[in-house]
Amino acid sequence: MRFQKAAAVLAACVLAIGVASIPNGAFAQCTGFVSRPIDLGVSGGNIHSFTKNHKFCFSGTLGSEVQDNNGKKFILSNNHVLDNTNKGKRGDPIVQPGLADVACVQTPTDAVANLSRAVKINFGGGSNTVDAAIAEVIPNDVSSNILNIGAIASTTVAPSIGLAVQKQGTTTCLTSGTISAVDFHGKIKYSKGKIANFVHQIVIAGNFSGPGDSGSLIVTQDACPQAVGLLFAGSTAPVATIANPISSVLSKLNVSMTGGCTAVRTAPQATEQAGNATVSKDLVDSATAVRDRHEDELMKIPGAVGTAIGMSDTPGRPAIEVYIDKMTPEAEATAPKEVEGLPVKLIENGGFVAY
Repeated sequence: MRFQKAAAVLAACVLAIGVASIPNGAFAQCTGFVSRPIDLGVSGGNIHSFTKNHKFCFSGTLGSEVQDNNGKKFILSNNHVLDNTNKGKRGDPIVQPGLADVACVQTPTDAVANLSRAVKINFGGGSNTVDAAIAEVIPNDVSSNILNIGAIASTTVAPSIGLAVQKQGTTTCLTSGTISAVDFHGKIKYSKGKIANFVHQIVIAGNFSGPGDSGSLIVTQDACPQAVGLLFAGSTAPVATIANPISSVLSKLNVSMTGGCTAVRTAPQATEQAGNATVSKDLVDSATAVRDRHEDELMKIPGAVGTAIGMSDTPGRPAIEVYIDKMTPEAEATAPKEVEGLPVKLIENGGFVAY
């Protein structure tokens, strides 16, 4: 999430994230007040998103619209955006813009939704599959479109290595990239030093997101984009993004995407036409089974924070990726070059944090 010191001027917030890297005019669209009904992919969060001493406030991204079996509409984002990391209460106002984008000033009339429910994040050592929550929209205040993307499909796509994707978020606005690894298992740092273990996640390498983009919906690059994942974490050295598979999110919250267009391509077709290197599902499944058998061993590599299945140096062949906090001689000496014939790639990333 994006942080802002309470009582600081708004200009300080703008300077803190470096707007020079964002296209002209896009920053105000992504972070500022959006006329109602709002397009999604913009700044927002729980009106009570402060630290305990109220010295800092937070903002994230209001990702997309979903609906339940009765057609009731909700905003979809992360637990740590809408539910204030397990501390929210049902009915809490969800405001747009988020507090960090209005100098931490609470304005109840900025509410566009009210917190409905969240999937609790487990910090006690168990595994998590999603960081997700929903808030019931206030009538006439929310559009089903996503800023700079438009309408999306009601159908979804399973993540696959090489799949071309895009997202609209508060901090980096509209970006595109490709899925570099799947079935990520690893440690995600939250505020106050809390760490949550996540399994079966998506990895997108490169400059795809930044702090504050948490809650963004990741979709395909089709004419009628289909949801792939929910962005919630990342790293900065080098930049990488972690996302929940959208199927897990929708299942946990018992909702579906609110579609505004009809998708005409399947996931494999979209991947092939994007021209990206891919790995077959059978090979990924086989590599995942190998990784699972050796995961305890791999996580003993000094500085290891996660593992995933990515692309090897040979096109079409998988590799086990091991993410480490810092590349050290000890880590390089300890890491196996391969396990059961699969290459092992060490990737330095500085650790993953909730965005």
